Amino acid sequence: MVHKEIRKLSALLALIICSNISWSQKAMPGTDKINSADLETYVSFLASPSMSGRSNGEKELDITVNYLASQARLMGLKPANRNSYLQPYSLMKKSIDLERSEVIIFTSGKDSIRFREPIYQLLPTGASDFEIEGDVIFAGYGLKADSYGYNDLEGINPEGKILLVMNRSPMSEDGTKYLFEGSAWSTMMGIQPKMTNLMFSKAKAVIFVPDPKSGCVSVEQQYPGIAGEMESLKYLKGTKPLIIDMPAMPRMLFVSRKVADELLRGSGYTLDNLQKEIDLSLKPNSFVIPGKRVRITETSRTDEIVLNNVAAWIEGSDPVLKKEIVVFSGHADHLGERGGSVYPGADDNASGCAAILEIAQAFQSLEKKPLRSLLFLWVTGEEIGLFGSQSYVENPLFPLENTVADLNMDMIGRVKGVADSTGDTPMTGKTGVFVITGNQSRELVEIAREVDKRTQLDFDYSLSGRNHPLQLFARSDHYNFVKKDIPVLFFSTGLHTDYHKPGDTPDKIDYEKMELITRSIFEIGYNVANREKRIVVDNPFSKW
Repeated sequence: MVHKEIRKLSALLALIICSNISWSQKAMPGTDKINSADLETYVSFLASPSMSGRSNGEKELDITVNYLASQARLMGLKPANRNSYLQPYSLMKKSIDLERSEVIIFTSGKDSIRFREPIYQLLPTGASDFEIEGDVIFAGYGLKADSYGYNDLEGINPEGKILLVMNRSPMSEDGTKYLFEGSAWSTMMGIQPKMTNLMFSKAKAVIFVPDPKSGCVSVEQQYPGIAGEMESLKYLKGTKPLIIDMPAMPRMLFVSRKVADELLRGSGYTLDNLQKEIDLSLKPNSFVIPGKRVRITETSRTDEIVLNNVAAWIEGSDPVLKKEIVVFSGHADHLGERGGSVYPGADDNASGCAAILEIAQAFQSLEKKPLRSLLFLWVTGEEIGLFGSQSYVENPLFPLENTVADLNMDMIGRVKGVADSTGDTPMTGKTGVFVITGNQSRELVEIAREVDKRTQLDFDYSLSGRNHPLQLFARSDHYNFVKKDIPVLFFSTGLHTDYHKPGDTPDKIDYEKMELITRSIFEIGYNVANREKRIVVDNPFSKW
């Protein structure tokens, strides 16, 4: 009797499951073309070692762009830029000319020593043309921590001097624990608590070096991603660069440990024993380095770099509404190779690129195309300033006034791990996805909520809005559409511990979850493209 009931229950359950699957497929044609195996194939290629992290300006990104264009061609998508799938744009890159930039250390009664090691400039942003010279003060960590009664600038006069400062903050003897709480000392965020103290010190310059307990000799080794950002200032050709500079503030530079070691040579100290002494006593040990002066010369150079977006489209089926277009966007570039390590960028953002390919395939498979046209846009330059999407909205291939919405995908492949999720690195679980919006269109959000009801996924809107501290709403390519009053939804599974690190590899992607997310984005886009009336933008950026 029990066995019969189990069989009956199993049969009923199978019938319900089959009915649900049949209903879902009937309700939304094309979703069967989106599958985890295809997604894995695309991600595995885009994030393979041979692609070397798809850095802007490098041949591997050119290969990526041509690969995406060839896939669009194979699917039968139309080229969006007349007869081409590529939309070129130019970036200006202002960087430090290493051949003409140098650090010279003068020692009383001895020959000078010249360093041609890379210099990275934090303030002013980007490369500059200057020469400064002065006496040098070792200023510990350059830190003022009132709650600990600690101030590296106490008892010294920094005015007109050049300060030598270590990264991070006091730590335990074995270098595994920070002794001052309240800041992300292990990251570049640890610079922030030092800034006010140093900016108003009246010093000529502050030169940062990695602390000995870090085991690093350069900022490129310690923070390769950030070093790449400071290496140069980039801006779209024809626009003005965004330079952050404040008169009378010291220049803030990162130099090699070799410079610090040479400055301290003959002083009776080494950087190692100075750090150990400060960490043990939790008392500053700042002093003028006797008999030493330093001259820093920096010269800039400006180069033009041509990058390409990839744009393909499907024409709508309605003779009138096909003039309107729904955009699916994601960035194809990543960080490349830095500090001797490749940054594969499997989640960031090979995952989004793969999803757009599958969404395009799903739409292309439909016997009757949606009423509105569809644009599949793979942009570049995202990692260095959202430049590809900025270029697109400034030079659109379809009129912006006819652009109905942008559905943007950036990092949609991961599941929260044991080490994931702090306040600064939120992550979603097995069935979660963040949907980030500025609520420009209540109608668009309602379409997403209706899709959420029909999927296994849980849409999480907690990172939305202009005032969220992480500012994710402004940190990916959708934001350039926002500024043109085009409503957006931004999809992401979150900021895992491999974000912008070499560990962002294809084997860590959850392709089944990614399939669910891709199908949901397809369904939202399908609904937007097939509405009889265009969605209303009731809270546009221009009114904020």
